[in-house]
Amino acid sequence: MLTETRLREVYALYKKELFVYIYRFAHSYEVSEDILHDCFENLIKYSLKYDLADVNIRSFLYRTAHNLVINHLKRDRRITQVPLEEDSSVSGKDHVEWAPELDELNREIYRHIQSADEVARSIFIMSKESGMSLALIASSLGISERTVRRKLAGIIEALGDHLEKRGFL
Repeated sequence: MLTETRLREVYALYKKELFVYIYRFAHSYEVSEDILHDCFENLIKYSLKYDLADVNIRSFLYRTAHNLVINHLKRDRRITQVPLEEDSSVSGKDHVEWAPELDELNREIYRHIQSADEVARSIFIMSKESGMSLALIASSLGISERTVRRKLAGIIEALGDHLEKRGFL
């Protein structure tokens, strides 16, 4: 079970980056706030039943946020499932040939980003996935714009080296 003090620490630590992640999909401040609070509510409920190590809290929150956003979008009917044969924009043969390679590439990128330090990981997500400007990232994280630029360049360079070693580039 998480103590109230530890819960406050976790909330202070992850609320900004998690909110940005949620907002990227929800496009609504109010909905993003609601989902963020639901994530922490789920964390509290889960911690009452199971032991949750500190290393798992961040991934638990991101997985919960992802699932809650998907559920919200489905309820809003912004995500619709289209059978492959009805989607004329995707050629079945090409799609099937590339899908496993793209999935593996995405998994490898995700693995590498998760192994980066927390600040660099947050900067990468805010910049590349959320499209935030360097100035906005710097102000959100309370660091200089130069540090954001340096960390982003470092993680991108390391990602390129990693993908090249793994045979993706």
